[in-house]
Amino acid sequence: MEVLKSIFRFYVNSSIHVAIAICALVQITFIKFEIANGNTFLLFSFLGSIAAYNFVKYSKVSKLHHRRLTRSMKGIRILTLLCSGFFVYFAFKVSYDTLMYMIPFVILTVLYAVPIFPNKKNLRSVAGIKIFIIGLVWTGATVLIPMIYAKGELSFDFLIEIIQRFLFVVVLMLPFEIRDLQYDAETLETIPQKIGVTRTKVFGSILLVVFLLLTAIKDILSSIEILSTILVAVISLLFLWGTERKQSKYYCSFWVESIPIMWFAILLTLQNLFS
Repeated sequence: MEVLKSIFRFYVNSSIHVAIAICALVQITFIKFEIANGNTFLLFSFLGSIAAYNFVKYSKVSKLHHRRLTRSMKGIRILTLLCSGFFVYFAFKVSYDTLMYMIPFVILTVLYAVPIFPNKKNLRSVAGIKIFIIGLVWTGATVLIPMIYAKGELSFDFLIEIIQRFLFVVVLMLPFEIRDLQYDAETLETIPQKIGVTRTKVFGSILLVVFLLLTAIKDILSSIEILSTILVAVISLLFLWGTERKQSKYYCSFWVESIPIMWFAILLTLQNLFS
């Protein structure tokens, strides 16, 4: 049992779980826009996600409460180096346009962790923007870049999907903001710090309503997309309102981060039922 617990902790702490969640969102984009042959890009996204997330989480500017992970840091470092190496290898297998469109999001990721601004600040420490930077990077990585890779049509529905994905990711980040109230400096001015926990949940609920309503204005719409969007919105709402300041260790880092995987599973299940 202890061995299984150690494996699970490594799985979560090494960002494998969040990388799978990001790949689930990429695959959702491929399904919605009927894009095939995306396996190379999925692997490319998986490797890049592990490398990027571990860079942000375990760089020298990481939050102090991550120091409890030092026992497993050697394994995480090895995994990160391997993923970084294979990520560079797969970079030669994607198009030049894909790499060019990735650059702004790579720069944002670096600036999020590395203190290059005055007073040794990084983007994460700039008041009020942390959650929106994450939303922007995730949206680019799971909607824009996959569409550029697949040479998909950047249509009106694509623009709506961009907005929806951004709102969805911002809502997913709110439980983390609530969890981190005990760690975040007041100067960060996170949403829960500024408006309180209950109003943060109300704010997230409003974003989910907008997320749902945007589906209705798409040019091409199926009953599968409508139902899957409703179900993932309800699941996200339940997890948002179930968030407390003091929560179980893996409430956010496993269960909340599992919501994109649930969304993908729902979409596949509905396709099998109604196709």
